[in-house]
Amino acid sequence: MAKNKLEVLFDRLREEGWYCGWAHYCCQTCAWMDVPDYFDPQYDKDGYLIREDKDGNEIEYKDVDLNKVLFNHSQDCQYDIDEEFMQSGLLEEGEDDFFEELEAARWAEEDGQEGVVLEVAKAWGVESVLENQPKGLIREGSFVCYTPDMQTESCFCFSGDKEGVKNLKAILPIIEEMGCSYNWNGKGDMRISIDWS
Repeated sequence: MAKNKLEVLFDRLREEGWYCGWAHYCCQTCAWMDVPDYFDPQYDKDGYLIREDKDGNEIEYKDVDLNKVLFNHSQDCQYDIDEEFMQSGLLEEGEDDFFEELEAARWAEEDGQEGVVLEVAKAWGVESVLENQPKGLIREGSFVCYTPDMQTESCFCFSGDKEGVKNLKAILPIIEEMGCSYNWNGKGDMRISIDWS
């Protein structure tokens, strides 16, 4: 499958030393914690950074420069399953109770339990909504998200300090060169919106 314009843009920006990401966890605040410290880090089975190769040589990782990051978060690309439940016509009475149970199930899955959302949907007779979700959605914690192939624009986070703004301004021509357009006020107080349709 051919890459879309955003994926091509991300590849080009990585050549310039940028970290680019899609569907980082939750909201803008949480998403910043999702930015890795290094490019291409390797971890052991317990989640610890591998510091030496099999011969005992130190592995040197390249640090991610937080003034050269461009990523969105799951709220920017979220599939609105609640709207699908509402539009399904399957919920007749007690929909407030259903959504309370659904929210509790989402938190349970966030804490590591599996299949809780499906159990609630089955109990309310709306499991067909879950079964008929678009193919290819990605899951980030309790968020169900579109991929870059399933939408054509998004807002993106970047470092809003002086250096981050300068770096973002420097790549605006690359964004256009890769066939994308953008909307941004040129300041650190507004996220940039990129369109790759």
